[in-house]
Amino acid sequence: MKVDFRKLKKSEFSISLSCVAVFLCLLGVVAYSAGYGREVNGVVSYSREPLIKSMIADYRRDGGEWSFGYFVPIAVGVLLWLRRKDIFGTEVNPATGSGIVLLFFGFLIYWAGYRGEQKYFGYASLQIIVLGSILWFLGWAWFRKLFWLWVLLGMMWPWRFLIDFVSHPLQTLMVKLTTSFMNLVGVEAISNGSSLRTASLDPITRTPISMDVDVACSGMRSLFALLMIGLIFSFLRVKEEWKRWLLMALVPVLAILGNFVRMLMLYGGSLAWGSKVAIGEGHDVSTFHTVAGLVVFVVVLLLMSGVVMIIERRGLPRFRMRRKVIKRSVVTPAVEGGGE
Repeated sequence: MKVDFRKLKKSEFSISLSCVAVFLCLLGVVAYSAGYGREVNGVVSYSREPLIKSMIADYRRDGGEWSFGYFVPIAVGVLLWLRRKDIFGTEVNPATGSGIVLLFFGFLIYWAGYRGEQKYFGYASLQIIVLGSILWFLGWAWFRKLFWLWVLLGMMWPWRFLIDFVSHPLQTLMVKLTTSFMNLVGVEAISNGSSLRTASLDPITRTPISMDVDVACSGMRSLFALLMIGLIFSFLRVKEEWKRWLLMALVPVLAILGNFVRMLMLYGGSLAWGSKVAIGEGHDVSTFHTVAGLVVFVVVLLLMSGVVMIIERRGLPRFRMRRKVIKRSVVTPAVEGGGE
């Protein structure tokens, strides 16, 4: 059975609106977590706040590390509209049992997070509740169609605890990668933890150029945003499912390569105009540094396009077997000397 939303029964439409209302209520109305409290006149007070307030507060932390989350619901809606013909033509076969089990599990996690004042439990529970609703009303075929949109929706939740978990390995990797490349091309460089030092001199201070690879330059700041971009890119440009998985698996690698280009730009800028102009001073980031950060996204998008061209076989030469046409000459039998 295909879905025609113009022919939905009032009861079905009411149930759908009720699910949306419950989701919005759990997200924006229910006072959920107190977090670390608020300091007012030297006194720390604890009061529960809805999850949406916690989300907005997390979007603003660390220089807007997760501010792309504002655009996730918009992106999901736009992609759903662009692919509406393919998605809405999917046969509806409700998986009632699976849906109810997942909904129960999602509400259980929501309750546990409420009791423990753990906002991440609340984020996870709402993501599971969305999954349970899809299965309950539409079925597994619909979920397969909506899978990447569901994953993209998960980027809305600010999973900030992952930043510390992933940032240190990325910092170390970026330092080693940049140092190895510099030594390979003849620039003497040594690494020490999350920083590297070169033998090249700053043209202004006449001191060796050194760069500290912080969380931003490690690729951490752009990684999650690039994951969101990769999800959108793969949903629009890639047709087959395994190719989408391949592209998404390559996104972290492409993010590292993009930030590697950024590190080389910062070194080149420091060599040409000095570290103050290229990198900045103290915690103040220079304009050149900001532009180099934007270049990361350009580089990664170009690399994604290249990967898509390869896996879709648009950028590879195609060799077609030429059919050999064998011309057969028709030999007219010779007439032996005519008799008289």
